[in-house]
Amino acid sequence: MDLANAQTATFTPTETHTRLARLAGRWRGTAKTYADPSQPDAAEVAPWEGTIATLLGGRFVRFIYASHAMGQPLAGELTIAYEKGDRLFRMSWIDSLHTSPAILVSESKAIPESGALEKISAFGTYFAGEGQPRWGWRTELDDRDGALRIRMFNVAPGGEESLGVDIELTREVD
Repeated sequence: MDLANAQTATFTPTETHTRLARLAGRWRGTAKTYADPSQPDAAEVAPWEGTIATLLGGRFVRFIYASHAMGQPLAGELTIAYEKGDRLFRMSWIDSLHTSPAILVSESKAIPESGALEKISAFGTYFAGEGQPRWGWRTELDDRDGALRIRMFNVAPGGEESLGVDIELTREVD
């Protein structure tokens, strides 16, 4: 079944759903992956490409992508929901390298009813090893200026953040 084209009951999108829907299309660019936070100038740079589609009548968006990092091919999917009742974003991220074989679930803080939201930011935690505290992962999407920048930050148990992945994409024109 194709969730992008499946028939659904009527859905009235919010301004935020409309904003997400504008991301639909093919995207290309580069990603910088930072394996060692103590060496911020030693990022691995790789091409990225992907497609963003609305799902289930505009209720969700899904970004399916492919690239490579650390000498390995990778593919993944980021699904984003704006939950209008709670006024927050929830994301699920799966990736053959970064999250494998887990699903990283992230949630934003509640969004104020007034004022424009510049960036979408959500936070989740992941298993870091047997007997170890969970680490955090913050995903930030900036869709201003017709481009798409996705930055992902590793968050140590003490709260210190370090940039893990920095993806800069431009829309492909057919």
